[in-house]
Amino acid sequence: MTGEGLLLAVLILGALALAWSTLMAAQEQARRGASRRCRDLGLQFLDESLVRVRTRLGRGRNGRLGLVHWYRFEFSADGSRRHGGIIEVAGRAVRRIEMEPWPQPGEEPRQEGGV
Repeated sequence: MTGEGLLLAVLILGALALAWSTLMAAQEQARRGASRRCRDLGLQFLDESLVRVRTRLGRGRNGRLGLVHWYRFEFSADGSRRHGGIIEVAGRAVRRIEMEPWPQPGEEPRQEGGV
């Protein structure tokens, strides 16, 4: 392998390592953000439920162009029923968290549809 070929291979490996590191940091930020929100609301964050569903180019809070990641997660209010949520992470900052409605303690589960 020539010196130029070796340099190119090292640059490509470095770029891949940086991309992987960025994805792992965003995932950890999403996990912490979703867990914190659930804890603040008295809910159980279902730890193994975090899944990246989308990544796109977008602008962060500082206006700089970067990757924006959306993760789906699940939580439970009573330990038996699962509810879903979405968390949006731009760079290393949580931008938004949306959660499905869940029954309050003593409240009957909500049924979809009308009578």
